[in-house]
Amino acid sequence: MVIIADLAAFCSDLVTPRFVDSSCLLCYTIDVIADNDHACFMRPEQAFYKLLYILVTIQKINREGEQALQIALCDDETTNYEMVRELIRQYKQIHSDRTLSLSSFASGKELINHVDEHGCFDLYILDCIMPEMNGIELGAALRTRDDTGFLIYLTTSPDFALDSYRVDAFDYLLKPVESELFFQSLDKAYRSFSQIMQKTVAIKTTDSIRMIPIADIRYAERIDKHIDYHLTDNTVIHSTSFNGSFQNAVSELLSHKRMLLVGSSFVVNLFHVTEVTRSDLLLTGELRVPVPRRMYETVKKEWADFWLNGGRYYAF
Repeated sequence: MVIIADLAAFCSDLVTPRFVDSSCLLCYTIDVIADNDHACFMRPEQAFYKLLYILVTIQKINREGEQALQIALCDDETTNYEMVRELIRQYKQIHSDRTLSLSSFASGKELINHVDEHGCFDLYILDCIMPEMNGIELGAALRTRDDTGFLIYLTTSPDFALDSYRVDAFDYLLKPVESELFFQSLDKAYRSFSQIMQKTVAIKTTDSIRMIPIADIRYAERIDKHIDYHLTDNTVIHSTSFNGSFQNAVSELLSHKRMLLVGSSFVVNLFHVTEVTRSDLLLTGELRVPVPRRMYETVKKEWADFWLNGGRYYAF
């Protein structure tokens, strides 16, 4: 018991808000040991160091595994292209603690081909006026791919401002870009990105505990006494069995504003809902979740309120 008490104190110092609270993490970790076939043969000090190793590993992921903000820059003019690259370089010098990754593209077609082959970016900095495919058309093409990355538009004309918000633009800056305004826009994007990535849920599977960003979960579904988590990469995580009610089992998910309990067997991420009908919720990835008839008005209102209150950027 002294060992467990010491470990609980250690957890309190170690765990950050990115993860579950220390006592909850301790329970998960003990469960991992308990599920091990050889756990009953461990001496107390062996169990302690096994737990310690797991906790330190998790914390290492927390401290060193922060995902970089993946940025795509698309501009067909070399002068503008180099100017923005220099501004990003200056921004990285000012914020040495922030991890950014920059990829550059000379045309919308080149960027789209890269996204189709390698996946989406977190932030797109797009010129509005480009040949073949302008920045607004490029933003629309990204959105049709269920791409939820932030869009920052750079242009010499204010004429595209209204169209930019139709593709859910994050910001719209006029050229020549003022460094202060550009840095403010990057600050907002980085903070929003960090908030999204830091909100995670612990999912216990038969062989591990997985920390999954809330933003990556489209919906969770009860299957008997198990829960299937459907992710944005079209994979499904199968949890171990739970005791008690489904609502209690998904209480950690439901603590986030973007997650909604639908009926007795589903929790849905409102950000990934594209349409509410009287019978179903339509989600990105061409998925459907049934809506109980009695809940239609409530679900429709919750979905509308979510977007009216800022949707992606403020839901956390």
